Amino acid sequence: MKINIKPSFGRIYKKLSHSEKSQIDEKIKELFDYYNKNILFAGLRVRKMSGKDNYFEIDTASNRRILIRKQKDLIEFIAYGNHDEIKRLLK
Repeated sequence: MKINIKPSFGRIYKKLSHSEKSQIDEKIKELFDYYNKNILFAGLRVRKMSGKDNYFEIDTASNRRILIRKQKDLIEFIAYGNHDEIKRLLK
């Protein structure tokens, strides 16, 4: 599985606190364990975005979400934000 980190995600990630970065890193690790080893963690909540092909959101703590796009063997990390920010970005 390959990854691509979009500049929009990278800019947001750099500004986060250490604890938020740790939460995101843990969710990313769980996501890759799922895709590479077929290990599904109970806390990994991945949902398909309605009306958007290949777009998914991963819930993290503090009511924040990671927006990803999955294609064959590539996962793109697009954005990180609350529900409204993610919805606004997809319009």
